[in-house]
Amino acid sequence: MERSPLAFTCGDPSGIGPETVVSLLRRGSLQRVCVPLLVGEPLVWRRAGWKPGLAPLADTGLGLRPPRFGVDSAEGGRASFAAVRLAVRLAARGIVAGIVTAPVSKLAWKMAGVPFRDHTDYLAMETGFPTRMILAAPSRNLWTITVTRHIPLSAVARSLGRRETAACCRALDSALSLLAGRRPLPDGVWRRHFLAVALGRPRLGLCALNPHAGEGGLMGSEEGRILGPACADAVRAGVRIQGPLSADAAWRMHALGKLSGLVCLYHDQAMAPLKALAGLELVNWTVGIPFTRVSPGHG
Repeated sequence: MERSPLAFTCGDPSGIGPETVVSLLRRGSLQRVCVPLLVGEPLVWRRAGWKPGLAPLADTGLGLRPPRFGVDSAEGGRASFAAVRLAVRLAARGIVAGIVTAPVSKLAWKMAGVPFRDHTDYLAMETGFPTRMILAAPSRNLWTITVTRHIPLSAVARSLGRRETAACCRALDSALSLLAGRRPLPDGVWRRHFLAVALGRPRLGLCALNPHAGEGGLMGSEEGRILGPACADAVRAGVRIQGPLSADAAWRMHALGKLSGLVCLYHDQAMAPLKALAGLELVNWTVGIPFTRVSPGHG
């Protein structure tokens, strides 16, 4: 297959993003699968070991010196956000086919006055498209989408809505249907799972918010008021989904290949099981925008 040009942002210069990308360049790993273009401040990349012969560099032009490692700073926030902004503009002009974003510090973005909580919020504003976050371990065929993202746990229940939950069900269904048409079937224990996806619509589960899926209202009303109706809306739209399911049972079904993916309601409902099952083999995939954007799912 023809290798696509991909932009790699530096991420927070106080973190591991630049050195991780440079180490892959030195091994030739990235060049085998894409045409890499680095995006960020030249001094940040040089400190990580970049030299012009490794890959071309798109300069963000701020003239910033790299801040100290492991320290959140306004300079780090400005550098990482400028890299994301330039990469998005390169994708919008068709210069790159997609973006791989190294981890950023949300605190550093705030210190720098960046008016966005994370990549996903910025991409929604910049592109004008509704964005949603898929968290996955593709090597293990574990796929989730989160209805809410980086908000306090105490705010999750009041942030849930029928319309957005149903929209997330449809988004995960569309994403997995797309992958089923493009990916070869792997051997082994997961083959049955992928055959089911390839031969029909993905089979999804909607996680409940409360223990025991609310136990008929004894442990919470969100399942009856919001999640059940949202699931019914998704079914009427052609999505093969069941729920709301008790989250622990839903994850067991997904791990066994009985479900193709899960609609999770908050960050750690997806991330804690994913990390337990797959360690650091995680990918964050932004869907809904007109180009591909992925990042390490583990930050």
